[in-house]
Amino acid sequence: MLHGGSSDAKFGVMSAITLRIPDAMDKQLRDAAADAPSLNDYILKAVRRQMTLDAGRKLAAVEPLDLEGEGDAL
Repeated sequence: MLHGGSSDAKFGVMSAITLRIPDAMDKQLRDAAADAPSLNDYILKAVRRQMTLDAGRKLAAVEPLDLEGEGDAL
């Protein structure tokens, strides 16, 4: 179960969820998170990254997307 952990201060109120990891992914996930403060922190960081990528894809799909002269780069 995911709990607030060190991210509580950043996000305020936290919701607890149950995350079911397939047995085939468990060891790889834990190995990947070995250097993280906790498995929870690792998963939250991965979720934040994916949310940012999803938002970027949605923004890039907006038509027309004219950023000329704005100084922005995607």
